[in-house]
Amino acid sequence: MKEAFWNKLTAEYKSYQVSVLSLTNSEIYGRCYEIDCMVNFYEILMEKAESMPEETLSALLQQENILWSFYDDWLAKDDSNYSEMETHIAEEVEVVVARSIADKAA
Repeated sequence: MKEAFWNKLTAEYKSYQVSVLSLTNSEIYGRCYEIDCMVNFYEILMEKAESMPEETLSALLQQENILWSFYDDWLAKDDSNYSEMETHIAEEVEVVVARSIADKAA
């Protein structure tokens, strides 16, 4: 079962690679995040499959477009990293403003 899953996932990944390599450089650049996610999903699934139970592998084998499905679900998740960056920027803006006010007062 594991071999069948690896073969299916590898075929999906190779098909994805071929489709990406047919794009222009600017299109590839525009899809960098997608490409990074697909590579990571592929590598993680290949590694995790080593210890997955047969029923899990069987369920995954029935899933069409595993990588795209995982990518679409990933995009639908809230990105806490963005929220953390937003908070960081707000704090840093306050620091810059306070420094500017202090410099003007000096």
